[in-house]
Amino acid sequence: MAGRGYCGIAQDVRLLYKTLALCPEIDVTGLVYRPQKFARWHRFARANAPRSARAANQAEFLWKLAEPRIDWPTFGMARWLEQLRVVGSTLAAPGPRMDELDTEKFWPTLWRLLFSQTLSPKDVPLIQRGKFVLSNFSDGMVFARTFSNRRPLPLDTRGYDFLIVQGPRSFRTSPGTQQIVRYHDMIPILEPDTMANPLVIRWHDRAIRENRAGHFVCNSEPTRDQLVRVHPELAERSATIPYALSEVYRSERNTAALRSIITQRRSPASGAGPKPAAGWRYIMSVSTLEPRKNFLNLIRAFTQLKETSGDRRLKLVIVGSPGWSYQPIMAAVRSLVERGHVIHLEDVSPEELRVLYTHTEALVFPSTAEGFGFPPLEALACGVPVIASDLAAHRWVLDDAALYCHPHDVSTIAAAIKRLVLSDESSALRRGLLARGRERVARFSRERCSDEWLQLLTRLREEAPERGGDAKRVAAEQRDTRKIA
Repeated sequence: MAGRGYCGIAQDVRLLYKTLALCPEIDVTGLVYRPQKFARWHRFARANAPRSARAANQAEFLWKLAEPRIDWPTFGMARWLEQLRVVGSTLAAPGPRMDELDTEKFWPTLWRLLFSQTLSPKDVPLIQRGKFVLSNFSDGMVFARTFSNRRPLPLDTRGYDFLIVQGPRSFRTSPGTQQIVRYHDMIPILEPDTMANPLVIRWHDRAIRENRAGHFVCNSEPTRDQLVRVHPELAERSATIPYALSEVYRSERNTAALRSIITQRRSPASGAGPKPAAGWRYIMSVSTLEPRKNFLNLIRAFTQLKETSGDRRLKLVIVGSPGWSYQPIMAAVRSLVERGHVIHLEDVSPEELRVLYTHTEALVFPSTAEGFGFPPLEALACGVPVIASDLAAHRWVLDDAALYCHPHDVSTIAAAIKRLVLSDESSALRRGLLARGRERVARFSRERCSDEWLQLLTRLREEAPERGGDAKRVAAEQRDTRKIA
């Protein structure tokens, strides 16, 4: 559970925890580690240490969890030497240590850091009574061992049937524990030009190949098809269970709240811009500002539509923080913000996003590559029609409940917006899309996804004796729960 922020993978971490925690047949433990690329080992307090010392030690760990980055020395050589020192200590260390979190003391911090960005306040009791284990490794340590061709980090998973990891991270588990990779997309391999650097591509490939015995659970059938095409050896070790949609998303029309959100969540990265005049309306797009989300073509399409339609009231609301290779996108956004055509928002909570969805004319989601895509379903749940790029993943998720456009053809994006928002057929088209959208939203309910996870875990546990060794002995024991880390 290293993910923070509002991105799709971090959302799935939280929603999957909730999905499994609410399943009475499953006993779940959250594994909490640091998301930083480079981080020093945290030394946990001894088991016989005073309670006050253990509390202070766990508080320090949680502070480090919130730390955005390490402040490396500014001098170039010193900076690289410090990085090499940390990487060297990572590779030389024997393995991570774990410490069970005192949830009663620290659940508010855990809620703020890891869960509040997606779950509803009604879900707080899940965290209050949950079990969590802290571990002192970080993503950077996993990456370093993968790149150096060292054996995966060993984790003490005794007593657990399964270890579920987000993305193709490989660990050595205790005998009797099966590893499950929650697999999101093949984008690093199949869309290499959208990656921040080639190391991401190399790590992704190596991490998949290191999971020689793991089972891959993909978020959509197109994602699984892509995975198996590149790695045919995973055909028998992969399945599809989609993301569960948060219950937070529903229609909420509140004009006063909308005005407050527009005022308070303006992005400092793109400037304030003029306030929208009375009678304005908007389309919106929700995503991290990075190349494959296709914001440049969306901005071009919106500008083209404004010029041809003459509609001065229509605005584009962009909800998202700058990601990698964001500079060209931000330059285009900033110029339109200054002219009052675009409103750029950041750090929007799920409850605020619900209001933004409800008041928009349409959600436009023109990505060039996706494994699944949360925002279209969220918008449909709020009663808002969707324009999506014509991708296999979008077709699988949305079926006939969306209007599709070609992500690389600006004119088709503009035409779809015009048809759904500014044409004579808009009303009838919206009604049809939303009627079909309700059926699609129901497909991704937490209850349905919970049933699919339970069926898969039950099957894997029953098949465990065929693997032999300690796995056979542990799986054969008659237990009432399926414990998951």
